[in-house]
Amino acid sequence: MPNNNIFRPELLASIWQNLTTAVILLDERFTLVYANDSASELLGLGPKRILKQSFDSLFSYHSIDLKRIAQYALIDGVDCHQHRADVVFVDSRHAKLAISARRVMLENAYYILLECRQTDDEIRHDQASNQMHQYQAARNLIRGLAHEIKNPLGGIRGAAQLLQYEVDQQERDECAELIIEQADRLRELVDRLLGPNQLPQKSYGNIHQTLESVIRLSTLDNCANISLEKDYDPSIPDVFIDQGKIQQVVLNIVRNAQQALVNGGVIKIKTRINQRQRRPGKPPKKALQIQISDNGPGIDPSIKETLFYPMITNKEGGSGLGLSIAQTLIDQHNGYIECDSWPGHTEFNIYLPFVD
Repeated sequence: MPNNNIFRPELLASIWQNLTTAVILLDERFTLVYANDSASELLGLGPKRILKQSFDSLFSYHSIDLKRIAQYALIDGVDCHQHRADVVFVDSRHAKLAISARRVMLENAYYILLECRQTDDEIRHDQASNQMHQYQAARNLIRGLAHEIKNPLGGIRGAAQLLQYEVDQQERDECAELIIEQADRLRELVDRLLGPNQLPQKSYGNIHQTLESVIRLSTLDNCANISLEKDYDPSIPDVFIDQGKIQQVVLNIVRNAQQALVNGGVIKIKTRINQRQRRPGKPPKKALQIQISDNGPGIDPSIKETLFYPMITNKEGGSGLGLSIAQTLIDQHNGYIECDSWPGHTEFNIYLPFVD
């Protein structure tokens, strides 16, 4: 039996006060009616100076979106988050805060419960980590380009040397053809690096017809010990997309999964409606979600952070351009693509907004 003594009001109040997260309660006018000890420490103000003060008066400057909090949290009753809010406290300290806001009802009145957490150290760590990953990705890109360019250049140089001394017209023609062939190979590489150069030709269509085309194409070169499973939401309306480009994106991901499942496995394609899909820096939108998952070995941790960079691959003979191109195509649709992976599971989620 649990010890009910731990649920005594004074103990619960003590726990609430000693949370490491700063907790603030605001009324409808954004006046503070409660703040725990961590909030007092964060703001650099004593409890008596905090209570009954307007939220704005606690800062010399802040970028906390109070209008958004009022709309989403207080009026709509939807949790609201702001991950990197700049604030300057009244004692001139600067910080970045992660803010979470939720509507609560107390004594028949609505209040806003704010949770605030200082994230300066986390951001510095993330920036250092991102710089390291970008450096590694740049090195891999340079190495990949050098490898791709070196062979055609060697062929061009050799053919030019032969052409210099060759007198037989047939041999001269063959050397010229070789030079043209290798030059075209280099031009194709540059075009692939630049990504798709045509704007999407959008029209309304059934996403499941597009996915069925992917499944048919994937089945043609599918191993017998890999099964393709589908889980469609039939209520999804037509979407305004370039069917061919979205087919290319999904096909690239499915073929990557097939190549990863060397010992067989399962690839699942699922569609859903995501009511409040959040793209970084964008307001939430209703979106189509396409999920492609497999039960393979997972993505190598060494490339997980730079997976969508060009020339990043751990496959023998792979170009490392498939996912980079996929991201460009999804971005042309104002969508978003993300990946999560661990041993035994890899999952790509593609989000396409219903309204541009």
